[in-house]
Amino acid sequence: MREAVAILRSGGIIAHPTDTVWGLAADWSNPKAVKKIHQSKGSEASKNLLINLPSKAWLSKLGSKLCKAHKLAKAFWPGGLALLILTKDGKGKLGVRFPKHHLSNQLAKAFGKPLITTSANLRGETPATSAMEIAEIFAQRKVKPDLILADNSKPAKLPSTIVDVSGSEAQLIRSGVISFTRVLQMLKRQ
Repeated sequence: MREAVAILRSGGIIAHPTDTVWGLAADWSNPKAVKKIHQSKGSEASKNLLINLPSKAWLSKLGSKLCKAHKLAKAFWPGGLALLILTKDGKGKLGVRFPKHHLSNQLAKAFGKPLITTSANLRGETPATSAMEIAEIFAQRKVKPDLILADNSKPAKLPSTIVDVSGSEAQLIRSGVISFTRVLQMLKRQ
């Protein structure tokens, strides 16, 4: 873990398992590290990425108008639900997540601040579900993960569900491991 944190602090990329699929992580506050993730995947620099929070408390540090977000975080975090929230200044949106995976959460907690994260795959391809797949996918890439942080866990093989809670109504952005029906049912509860 010390090596992984040192790599993150120097602007590197870590490949790691999550509760859904394997991901790539970097320092969200380092523009060069974020650019490096996009280059490794072959994705557009304008593509929004999720932020893996080191703790649930970071939700309030980063967002505003969070009633729906707090309700869903209480019900589904840690877990496979990502939320699009309004930024503190109310001028933009952030996609935030708190996975149910000890290694993924330990990495963010050890780093001490949020990590920019995305599925470990090339643009348009299926996300990796093992360390071996990571090695194969990125073997020929100019920009690749600096470290593959592995354990024996088995990801769900489905991505996180992404729900936009920044407006008056919750909107499904991407289907994943948690059904949107369950999300809506939770929001209707008092």
